[in-house]
Amino acid sequence: MSGPGPRLQLRQSQRLALSPAMQQSVGLLALSGASLEEMIAEAADENPFLVYTPVESASSDSGALLSPYDVALQTVAARPSLGEHLCGQIALMDLQADVAEAAMRLAYDLDESGFFTQADPRAVALEHGLREPLALKAIRAVQACDPVGVGAFNLTECIRLQLVEAGLSTARIQLVLSGLAYFTKGQTNLIGPALGLTQAETEEITALVRSLDPAPGRAFDVADPIIRVPELLVTETAAGQVNVELVNDHAPRLAIDSALAAARDGMGSSALAEAKSLIAAVRYRGKTLLQVARAVIAVQSAYFAGKSTAFVPLTRSAIADQLGLHKSTVGRTISDKTLLWRGQIVEFDSLFPAALEGTGGRAVSSHAAQLAIARVVASETAEAVLSDDQICTRLREDGVDMSRRTVAKYRKCLNIPSSSKRRRLLTRSAEPSRSR
Repeated sequence: MSGPGPRLQLRQSQRLALSPAMQQSVGLLALSGASLEEMIAEAADENPFLVYTPVESASSDSGALLSPYDVALQTVAARPSLGEHLCGQIALMDLQADVAEAAMRLAYDLDESGFFTQADPRAVALEHGLREPLALKAIRAVQACDPVGVGAFNLTECIRLQLVEAGLSTARIQLVLSGLAYFTKGQTNLIGPALGLTQAETEEITALVRSLDPAPGRAFDVADPIIRVPELLVTETAAGQVNVELVNDHAPRLAIDSALAAARDGMGSSALAEAKSLIAAVRYRGKTLLQVARAVIAVQSAYFAGKSTAFVPLTRSAIADQLGLHKSTVGRTISDKTLLWRGQIVEFDSLFPAALEGTGGRAVSSHAAQLAIARVVASETAEAVLSDDQICTRLREDGVDMSRRTVAKYRKCLNIPSSSKRRRLLTRSAEPSRSR
């Protein structure tokens, strides 16, 4: 008797299908403001029924009132240059006044890679009219800054500074530097035979060198900055009320060419329908973005009103339930969006910090926890640098309970180095003052 053969089974299920118009509306939610602007401009070029008026900033001498869009463009906090970044660190070092002044001057004398343009410290002293001992102290102060490797005179010194920071022994550093020429020429296959290394040792050194930055100053190259205009403007009234509005509402600048629509005589129905659908989708996007933003700002009002230093825990589900939206809709709405607050750009999704358990069962936001970690680290001295475990203990004393792994994760998010690196940085920054 043959076994049972294949059987055809019919299964009935229900699934919510989005209409093309709704799919378009949902798709626009996930776009950034710049991407939306580009998409609308392309649609207007292709669809004769669609009329789009691009944003035109009012001239400063026209006497016209500035729109929120103009305010955003003119008040967005500038990205710091390498010189500004270094000077901020030098100001925190325990240096003699003349050394600090010279170091800040030299901080602006580096090229885009973060190197000195002069050949050696003596040339730096001559060009800046400094005594050579003073120039040497100023150079050491610059080289003690982050990113590690800035203030070098050549690639070899830049790599050496990074290897010293990594805690390698003198012999190990010399070994790596001996093979540096092979790396710069792309001849990594010759490193092992030339230095007498095994295959494993060669691979280890190769991985180490590739992890280093040959041009640490490039991260601060602001020659062609990417301007990310925020979509929401948060302001505070004299009475302390926090308001939020769209910086650039696209909907009022989109319209149907009524004359062309009236004269079409039944032609172009599809293009006209597409134009109307796009306008409706853009309006839905703006309405939803503002709706979600107002709900979120209301929850985080204490922070924006200056009554709290951290955001409270908040989930996308909580906002979705409050507004009667799907969680994914809230996710798309806040994705790749920013808001402008007191001249600073704030990532919209950063207003949704996770909840951590505090003492007594109270919830503490991840944002508050990160601020607490930053405060603990800021109070350190070269003689008292805390490990992640010790930071855990300190935070528990302050009512924030988290694991060492969580502390390490948030510390890395804040770009705070490990305890060993912080100790070396604090020790090096204090060295010039000890030689007074």
